[in-house]
Formats: sequence, C-alpha cells, structure tokens
Amino acid sequence: MLVSGCASAPESGDAWDPLETPNRFMFAINKTLDTFILRPLAVTYRDLTPNGAQRGVRNALNNLGEPVTAINELAQGEATRAAQTVARFIVNSTIGLLGLFDVAKDIGLPPTKEDFGQTIGVWAKAPPEDGGPYLVLPLVGPSNARDAVGLLVDHLVDPFRVAAHHFDVDWLLYVRTGADAIDSRSRTLQALDDIEKNSVDYYTAIRSAYTQRRAAQIRQRGVVATAALPLSVGGRAELGLAR
Repeated sequence: MLVSGCASAPESGDAWDPLETPNRFMFAINKTLDTFILRPLAVTYRDLTPNGAQRGVRNALNNLGEPVTAINELAQGEATRAAQTVARFIVNSTIGLLGLFDVAKDIGLPPTKEDFGQTIGVWAKAPPEDGGPYLVLPLVGPSNARDAVGLLVDHLVDPFRVAAHHFDVDWLLYVRTGADAIDSRSRTLQALDDIEKNSVDYYTAIRSAYTQRRAAQIRQRGVVATAALPLSVGGRAELGLAR
C-alpha cells in the first residue's frame, strides 16, 4: 500500500495518503486517547460550565492567537488586515480584559484567523487541496506536510511561547494548550459524532473533511473558521482531529 500510494498521483480534490498504514495506526491511538480522556473532559466542560464563561475562555484563547495571525497576514501581503488584527489584540487585551470580551468586534474590527500552513498555501502554485502527503500527527491529528511545517513555524514565532520561555513560566503554555484542546473539542462533539455515525470509514471521512476544510480556508482568506467542521484541536488545533 505504501509503494502503490507513493507511485500514484492523487485524484484532483483527494488527499494524497502514501503513509496510510502508519497514519491509520496513529489515528487509532489518537482516537483511543480522545475516547477515554479528551472527549469526557470536553463533555464535562460543555455541560457544567456556563455559556458566558465558555465564551470568555474562547475569546481569551483566540486573543492569544492574534499575534500569530497578524504575522501570517503580513506574510501573505495583507498589511491592512494585519494592522486590523493588531488593533483587535490591543483593544481586547485592554478594554476587553485580557481578551475575555471581544470588544473589538463590536466596534467594527471583525476577527480573522490565519496560520503558516495557510500562508504556504497562498503562495504555493499547487491547488490548496495539495498540501503534500497526508499525515496523522500524534495528539494533533489530521495534517499534511504543508500544515505540519506551518504548525512548527507558528509555534516558533508565537510571542507568548517566546515570552513564557524567557520568563521561565512554560507551565502557562501547557495550561493554554490544555484549555484550547478541551474548548475546541467541546465545539466539535456533535459534528464529529455525526461524521463517525454516518461514515463507512471514519478515517477516510476525517481525511476528506480535513482536506476540504483546509482548502476552503486557504481560498477564503480572512474568513474565520466556523464550528461546523472544526477538525483541529488546539487551533490549530483539535486532538485527534486537528487544524
């Protein structure tokens, strides 16, 4: 299967999956972790946390991602959107009480979301569906060569990661990652349950959904991803089903 996969070009719109066997193995591990750890935490969080508190947590987590979005918008040649994102970050970090409230949206600064995988896709001459070999990353979930590189670059340029490391408070990053994973998973519970219930092959269905969603995000630059098929844990995230 590995040989035939490497030798065959992907059909237009399909994910190229030359590493399907190890990918399926990692998918099974991620799904087991999701079933016994992340999903129960997400269900508890969804059912016991007031909606207002969930919204505040989501706003704060999104606010922490604004600098990376601004960097990528600048890298995509979108200086105006980058400036708007920086303005959103300043407004929400101050008036919005560290991002708990999305005040910027109410004054005409809508949110955007960009990552380096999208930046590569914008400048690449290949179709957005062609992100290189499809990958299932440990804990992260669905990805491809393009998005895996993007994930690493976003991690390296994240100002909060740099600051936390500099001030020796790396534990804050673990708190942020954990909160992001639980919050993101809580918003995908119904969508992923439906996909699993209605698909013959859950792995293939997730691979297809991920590929289509990332292609749409690259084509629709500046549009915030909806929770309809949020397949990434941690914003990029979403355990077992990321980015």
